Amino acid sequence: MAEAYLVWDLFILQERVRRVERRIERRILRDAQNPFELPHNEFLSKFRVSQEIVMHIVDVLRNDLMTIRINGLSAEIQVLTAINFYANGSYQRPVGNQCELVISQPSTSRCIRR
Repeated sequence: MAEAYLVWDLFILQERVRRVERRIERRILRDAQNPFELPHNEFLSKFRVSQEIVMHIVDVLRNDLMTIRINGLSAEIQVLTAINFYANGSYQRPVGNQCELVISQPSTSRCIRR
């Protein structure tokens, strides 16, 4: 009986490790795609404001956008997500089409609401 419990406990532990590893992989993927590295004209066409304006907004809002979670969205990504929504008027289509901001639709909703 104790052996079966240990096997089950080991299985649960391995599953937790896999979840953490997947979370880290997603964070690395998201962080590797930096929208600020886009050419100036492309950045303007996607977000309709310059990188300097976005960075000023981020500096003003940074304390309000800080998250407790270690794998939370950065203030820059949150601001760009909200600006992208306001530039397009919708987040249904842009979430599926964008490769610069790789975040889910629920995360997009939270960024807009904040």
